[in-house]
Amino acid sequence: MSFIGNIAAAQSAKALGKYNSSVAYQEAQYERKKAAVREKIYNTIERPRFVDQQEQQYANFFVNALGSGAEYREGTTPFFVGLKNRSNQMLDLALSDYNNEVTVNDMVNQSLLLEARGRGERLKGDLTARAQYMAAAGSLLTMGYQSNQRGSLVIV
Repeated sequence: MSFIGNIAAAQSAKALGKYNSSVAYQEAQYERKKAAVREKIYNTIERPRFVDQQEQQYANFFVNALGSGAEYREGTTPFFVGLKNRSNQMLDLALSDYNNEVTVNDMVNQSLLLEARGRGERLKGDLTARAQYMAAAGSLLTMGYQSNQRGSLVIV
């Protein structure tokens, strides 16, 4: 009668694999949504705020440079300092954009890994179920063979 237990174990393995797969898929969806929210927040709030701060800093520098009495024209030290400030600001903005892109890509990649784990869990459940079905079949065959040999029903 062990075949009944094998069939029950097979059904349980399939159900467990399906459940684990669905949980991993939900986690993956959550990660993708977090990535989309992160990208939207960066593009609508953080990046514009960062650019505004840079503009304000440059404006303050420019006013201070003019207030110093030095000429602000091409080829002068204040001009070169202003150019260097702008260059540094552009680099900072590019680094901020890059860091955001890496963060969003990392979140998307995490979601893909979660989906793959879910598929693995589903496969593991299906393979366990298949093994249990084969064990049940083997048990039935053994019971049938022994019953045939004895000439009466043998329940194993």
